[in-house]
Formats: sequence, structure tokens, C-alpha cells
Amino acid sequence: MFRKMMKHLTNNPGLKLLSLLFSVVLWLVVVNIADPDATKSFSIPVEIVNKDIITEMGKVPNVVGDTDIAVFYISGPRSYVEDMTSDDFNVTADLSQIDLSQKGEAKLVPIEITAKRNDWRIEIVRRSVNMQITLEDRLEQKFVISAEYTGTPAEGYAIGNVEVTPNLLKISGPTSVVSKISRVSASINVDGISGDVSDSVIPVLYDENNSVISSDLLELNQSAVTIRAQILATKSVPIRFQVSGTPAVGYESRRVECTPEAVLVKGSVAVLNGISVIRIPADVINVDGATEDIELTVDIAPYLEDMGISLVDESSSQVAVTVIMERKEMRAFDLPSGNIKITGLPSEYELTFSADTVSMNIRALGEDMDKLEVKDIEALLDVTDMEPGTYTRQLAINLPGEKYELMGLVSIQFIIVDKNAETQVEDASPIIPGDNRDENEDEDEGTEDESGDESGDGPENGPAEDAGTE
Repeated sequence: MFRKMMKHLTNNPGLKLLSLLFSVVLWLVVVNIADPDATKSFSIPVEIVNKDIITEMGKVPNVVGDTDIAVFYISGPRSYVEDMTSDDFNVTADLSQIDLSQKGEAKLVPIEITAKRNDWRIEIVRRSVNMQITLEDRLEQKFVISAEYTGTPAEGYAIGNVEVTPNLLKISGPTSVVSKISRVSASINVDGISGDVSDSVIPVLYDENNSVISSDLLELNQSAVTIRAQILATKSVPIRFQVSGTPAVGYESRRVECTPEAVLVKGSVAVLNGISVIRIPADVINVDGATEDIELTVDIAPYLEDMGISLVDESSSQVAVTVIMERKEMRAFDLPSGNIKITGLPSEYELTFSADTVSMNIRALGEDMDKLEVKDIEALLDVTDMEPGTYTRQLAINLPGEKYELMGLVSIQFIIVDKNAETQVEDASPIIPGDNRDENEDEDEGTEDESGDESGDGPENGPAEDAGTE
């Protein structure tokens, strides 16, 4: 059996070898058709290694132009080439291989490119062979990291304090690179956020044109910093202004208008819930002696700080204020004497006024004056301890509110009589039947004389010093 098999295998060896070769060629043709060769280009930043070789010399390397970007392409089967990315390569420049004996300022450092995978399937064709560097003095500077944010918080919320920890960054490297740094910032995304947020971020370096500075030759004492953003609630709150001082005689501050009338502020929910209006102190606006409208601009930011809040838009802190001044009107009113309230008059006395009305002048703003009626004016006359007689006295006038002003004093003349005394006079001369007429006449004459004497001092006229106008 074995012999038979070996005989079969050794028969026609040429034909069998030819069949094998044909199979290999056919396989190569099929593979080449199914997965043809392809090329792909790459531009990858060069990683600089062994920089301490230069720093030990008291120098730092500075890359010339864009020579720290390695440009190359790869070739090989399409399935492998298209699958390769920048992350699949190591691109390095070893400063330990620099030739310091080279003439000129620029020194060449070889660029090494190796594939992390499929290295036996592909071929690397370099276009960048060397990186050029110059040796410069080392410069070290400290920069304050500014906190920034991107995005917009959720509706009804605003950004509060944004802080970076630590906020100081020490940078060292070539003088030509470090001297270009204008500012350092750290940024956090707050888009759609409704609560406080924090993140660990890499500081970003900018030049004076606000372009990003990126260099492997720079050393930072902090590779990452922590940035925190406070998210505050917002609320639209009206502004109210008060005024101090006294306008010129006959004028009054009618109202205070401001633009804008309300501002959007931010703060904690607890603080905002307790605020319904922003009141600016009266001493901010003084109207002493004013006869015309007063216009001014007020910065409300300091007053918000005292309330524990701040503006969502800090640029809107300037508020335009106008104090509207108005001249008062003066009108005459005739108050019926019957409307005067009398106090202190004994029941046995009677008081009558010498006029049916008493005139007075009242001053107020036109709008308020149109609302004032005679029935709204209260007049009081106190005659306590006054004896019968004729008097002129000042009335106490009460007007409905401080917006009305009485111009001058209001006086009225009146007479007080003793009702009982009048009754006694009427009954003083009764006719008695049977009396002698002559005797009565004599007695009447005597009575008249006595009455005449008594009338000068009687209570009806009152004391001489009280008669007339007081």
C-alpha cells in the first residue's frame, strides 16, 4: 500500500511542479486584484526627546520654522494602508544625536519614524529627514491664569464667579517662545448647566494676536488646573429712585423716570426671593432749589453689591435718570362759615359769624388741585374761655394730605352772645297795674341811667381789650 502511494506521488514530477507554480501565481493575481497597493500621506508633530542634554548646557532648543512637523507617506496593501492613522506612528527627534560641531546657528536632528503596527505590511517613505533647531538662552516667567467659560447656562440661570486653582503658572523655555506669550487662560463649558460645575483642564497659551502658542520646548509647572464655575439664578427687578432736598418755592418733584426701568440680576435663590425692587438711596439725587427737570446718570452696581446680587450684563450698570419738576398752581376757595367746626363754646352762649364764607388760597400740583373740593377742607375754631363779645380769630385749617399747601393765614370775625342775658333784658320792664305813671317814669329814667352805666361793662360787649381784631 505504501509503495503504491509513493509510486503515485513520484509519477510525473514535472507536471506536478508546474501545477504548484501555477497555483502560487494564481493566488498572487487574485490577492493583487482583491487588495491592490495604495499610498497615504501623514503630517505628524515631532516629539522631542532627551531635551535635558541641552538644558544641562544652560540652553534650550528652539525649532526653526515648521521643521518639527514630519511629513511622510506609506505604501502597501490598501486594506492595511487605509487602516493606519496618526496614532499608529512614533515620530521622534532625539537631541542626544545632535551634532554641535555643525556650522551655523541651525543644528540638524534626525527624525525617526516607526509604525506601531503593520510595520511588515507597509513601507514608510520620508520626506522630512531632519528637524532644525537653534540653541537659545532659557527664560522663565510666571503668568496669572485667567478663568473663562464657553456656552450659555440653562434658561433662568447665569454665570457667577469663575475661579482657577492654582491660578499661577510658571513657564520656562526658549526666550523667543516665552517672550511671545501674552496671556494664559483656562476655559470651562457651561452650556445648558443649571448648577455649579468644575473640571480639570490644560492651560492654553496665547500671543498678542490671540493665536494659540504650542511648543514641546516649553515646560509648565502645572500640566492641568482645576476650574470651577458658579451658576446663579436670575431675576428681572425694577429700579426705584428717591430724591432728597427741597425744590424752589412753588415747585415739586413730580416723579422720577429711569431707563432701563428694570434690570436682570443674578444671585442665590435665597437672596433673589427676598428682593422685589432695587431702591437707590435718596441722597443720590438732590433737588434743592430745582425749578427745571434734572437729568443725570447713576451707576447702580455698588448698590447691588450691598444687596448681595450683581448684573447679568455688567455693561448695563449705567442708568439714565430724569427727575420731572412741576410748578404748583394756586386757587382760591370760599368755605361756607357753616362748615366751620366750633369747639369750647358753652351751652349758654351763642356764636354767629359776620360773613357767610371765608376765603383761602391753596397751592398744589394741577392734577391734585383738580381733585380738591370745598368739602375736603376742614376748618376749626376754638373759643374756649371766651366771654361774650366781638372777635376776629385765626382758623385752624386741615387739608387732605401733604400735597396741599395753605397760602397765608385764614381769619374770621364772629360774635359771642349770652343767650340768658338776652332773655333777662326782654323781661326787665313789666307794666304793673295801679302804679303811678309819673313815679314809673322817674323810676324808668333811673333805670335807664343805671342800665347805661352797666352796658358799658356788661358781658354782651365783653372786655374792652377783646373787642375788634386780635
